[in-house]
Amino acid sequence: MSAVVLLSLLGWGAKSMLDSAFGAPDNQVAATDSRVCPQSSGNNLSLADATGHFGLVVPSSATNIVFSADVGGLQGESDLALRFTTTPADLATFLMASQFESPSATTKVAGGWTTYSPGVPVQPARGLCGLTPPVNPTMVYGQDSPGRAKKADSRSVAVDGTTDPAHPVVWVSGTDL
Repeated sequence: MSAVVLLSLLGWGAKSMLDSAFGAPDNQVAATDSRVCPQSSGNNLSLADATGHFGLVVPSSATNIVFSADVGGLQGESDLALRFTTTPADLATFLMASQFESPSATTKVAGGWTTYSPGVPVQPARGLCGLTPPVNPTMVYGQDSPGRAKKADSRSVAVDGTTDPAHPVVWVSGTDL
């Protein structure tokens, strides 16, 4: 085998390894799940896998589900952005089963979300597919409950239960730390 062929094979192998470690995830889930935000990319983690990873129990009756989820990087970090509509009873069950604290207007959250406080401008849901919750005085937020066994992840929840009280909208952010 010539030195050129050998070097070419070694270069190809190194590129493949680096692409898998540092390259963008491949968006394979978007091809098979219509709930994936079409404006996002790199969705290589199914909703079931992402919610399982972050210990979330999405109500089976949830509607208007939109999400973006991926796993990648050197450490296999996972990220999830999720929005769905539910009922007040299913919201209470979701919060308890997923071990979130009771949402309040004063909870500070992780995940890059802006929460409302005096002087902060009101904003509609934004980001890709509206996966970032709105900022307004009626929004409530929650984090992991104190009793949840801490994992190497950060989870936040936001709830709009006043626009349509019979059908609250829920946003969830999950990120490995």
